[in-house]
Amino acid sequence: MSSQPNQSLIDGIRCLQYLVSSGRAIGCRELARLMGINTTRVNRLLMTMASIGLTMQDEQRRYLPGPGIHALAAQAIRGSALFSRALPILERSAPKDIVVAVGVLWEDQVIYIWHSEPGHQLSQALAGFHMLPAWQSVIGMSLLAHESDEQLQQRFSAEQWQQLAPHVHQQRELGHVVWHHSDGEVSMAQPLGAHSAALAFAGLWHPNMDEVEHRLQSLHTLSQDLMAYS
Repeated sequence: MSSQPNQSLIDGIRCLQYLVSSGRAIGCRELARLMGINTTRVNRLLMTMASIGLTMQDEQRRYLPGPGIHALAAQAIRGSALFSRALPILERSAPKDIVVAVGVLWEDQVIYIWHSEPGHQLSQALAGFHMLPAWQSVIGMSLLAHESDEQLQQRFSAEQWQQLAPHVHQQRELGHVVWHHSDGEVSMAQPLGAHSAALAFAGLWHPNMDEVEHRLQSLHTLSQDLMAYS
């Protein structure tokens, strides 16, 4: 039996993830360009998934997630210890006056699995948020730090690496990232153990040093609670 990864399975899963994350109907050529693979192959994968209800086509023959994706999503939520056990803790203990998010890293993109904003009664969990390039996200910066500088420089442009580098090094040295944005916002993130996820606070505008330190301590405390029960 071959120990080599099944490339067809890999491409199929990637195709489905890119389709779902696009948030709109998308054609085979555009999806193939995003994935960096052959259009004919993407078309074949999408048609195969359509046969079991995971994808469907609109009037322009563009592809959308099919009804089967809802069953898959429900099964994934049920099987995720991080999500199912962390959700009650986040709903109960996350600060209500700032942005709080939990995200995972996938193909140099951050996907948010939980997100709350000040003034909103309900959080958005596994819904409503597109992928964000990791180099533009404090969560991404925090999670990329486990890779070497050499690996990261091969994947990111010089401009992207210039933004990433100091925060990646901060994560390695301190165990967290604090990002002082040019517009006066401060965001911060800390990884959540072995889950390939990170917790972030954002929406802190022009805070003084004492507030940054206070929020950082709150971030550490909530992170420890999430790791203890997930």
